[in-house]
Amino acid sequence: MTEGPVPLPPELLPVNATAWLSPDAERWRALRPGHWAHPLLAAAAMVLASYTAFWLAPQDAYLCDGRGACTREGIATVVAALVVAVVCRGIRLLPLATAAVLPPVALWALLDPATPTVAGIIVAVAACYACLGCLHRLAAAHRQRRLALETAGPERHAPPQAAMTRQNGGEQLGCGIVLVAAAALALFLGSLGATASWGPGGWQQTVVFFGTLTGVLNLAYHVSGRRRAAALHSGPLPALRVLVRQGGGRNDRRTYVFAADDIEGRRPLLGCYTRLADGEFRAPVHNRLREAVLFGPPHPGGGLVLLSSDGRQVPGPCVEYGTGPARQEHREDRPESPAPGATPLSWGPGTGSRWCAVLGQVALIALVVGDLAVLDGIPVPGRVYLALLVLACTPVIATQLSWRVTADSAGLWAVGMRRVRLIPWDELGQVWLHGRGFNIHRSDRNARGAEHFGVVAPAWLADRFRRRPAALRAVDNIRALQADPTLRPTGQSAPETRGRPVGLALFLVNTALVIVLLAFG
Repeated sequence: MTEGPVPLPPELLPVNATAWLSPDAERWRALRPGHWAHPLLAAAAMVLASYTAFWLAPQDAYLCDGRGACTREGIATVVAALVVAVVCRGIRLLPLATAAVLPPVALWALLDPATPTVAGIIVAVAACYACLGCLHRLAAAHRQRRLALETAGPERHAPPQAAMTRQNGGEQLGCGIVLVAAAALALFLGSLGATASWGPGGWQQTVVFFGTLTGVLNLAYHVSGRRRAAALHSGPLPALRVLVRQGGGRNDRRTYVFAADDIEGRRPLLGCYTRLADGEFRAPVHNRLREAVLFGPPHPGGGLVLLSSDGRQVPGPCVEYGTGPARQEHREDRPESPAPGATPLSWGPGTGSRWCAVLGQVALIALVVGDLAVLDGIPVPGRVYLALLVLACTPVIATQLSWRVTADSAGLWAVGMRRVRLIPWDELGQVWLHGRGFNIHRSDRNARGAEHFGVVAPAWLADRFRRRPAALRAVDNIRALQADPTLRPTGQSAPETRGRPVGLALFLVNTALVIVLLAFG
């Protein structure tokens, strides 16, 4: 039987705090931005446009000054990799700053005489699309914030004193100052003509451009974090009674916020990485709903302060604050607990996971064959990087292709890289979701459990399908079997039904690819 939420002691509950109930929460959820404004789509458009612009440009059109060996292919590769990291993070975390920067980028692309007309139009269209997406997300967050304020009512409450300490560290500030200083130094040395130790002048321009860009973005992250903290320290705040849970969703390191009447935790509203406030040493229980008070109007990109009970046998207050911007979560369709019986239960890769694994392996083979047969070999550093890529992708492809967990009377049979491993029920520890995979730990920390990485689809992709992803269904059911022994299967599974590992065979195939690449590339 599912345990109810951990109650919040009455003395900790602010007077007249409004409960955030499901009807109001679903109205709030319905104001989320459209799928077309997803940061990943905008970042992909900017990256493809930038890469296309470099390839359409004539030789030495952008960052090369013609005095050294510099080709558009090499510059395009470096720029594309840097743009992926910079643009994705900026569009996702700094929509306001990004929306202010992108219009000048579009104008520069259209008016710069060195930029080909077609390339300028492509970059300008992508920049305008990304800018509109950022503005749309900001407008949606503003509407959600306004609705949350209406739901909370006119009452305002002082947040816990432990959460009033400034929460934003200086790591991003220091990183931003160092990067901007490096860009300034490169610009100064370039103005003095000190190119002997730096190589062609195009590389100095690259250091100046990306040092300034990444440095300013880090400074903007710092300012954004300070603004979130200042908004929570500005005085009494609206308070909403909610339910919270640390873990148990798509990432066990995040804390999820639910409506006050969602006692089964099926419809998360917000998620955020949280940290205990200064002076707090009682960490909350993991993967269990707790009654809590949320201070501040909830909206994507805002800050969170949570007051709850830690859920221990001797309950005590737990004060947490968000270490980054809150993110709206996707609605989850959680399966019912498995029914007791003798038939063993099994969870494994779906059709999508297998297709991803097959396509990934085909892509690696195509890269190697293309280098040997079409490109007539690439430089030695390129071959080394390609060989490392092939070896690094092997465990992920093998896991996506053959992962399987079977539950029977003996315990859990988990398919690994080389063999099927048994984890008895009395040795089963925590089942931990992280990033794109999950781990099954043993109660003895020195004993090895099972690791499955790369098997959990991103939330934005899984939300397009009606069924909950297979890996998340496996985690839900394993946790239910661990919590209630009466649900565990009483029958014994056959060895052929437990799955077969393909990691060793795939490793031998990809090792042969690497040997051929390094020997004949």
